[in-house]
Amino acid sequence: MEITVVKQKLEGNVEAVARYLLSGGKKQGHEWRCGSVSGEAGQSLGVHLTGEKRGVWCDFSTGECGDLIDLWVAVRRCSLSEAIAE
Repeated sequence: MEITVVKQKLEGNVEAVARYLLSGGKKQGHEWRCGSVSGEAGQSLGVHLTGEKRGVWCDFSTGECGDLIDLWVAVRRCSLSEAIAE
């Protein structure tokens, strides 16, 4: 599957993707918030759920950021090709 198709599908389901990958987090306003890519409770990592930045995430404690595919890679500790296949 092409990466652009995968990105569109993930962005179309951004809240479900965030809940799946970061199950210890919670919705706060227009973001999904948790402690880190490990998914524990906290505030350091935010995923935009709406608007122009929908699907963009940043972990302010580590400086890691990216789109939902980058988040998948970081959380699952896999390669880009493995993330796309999943």
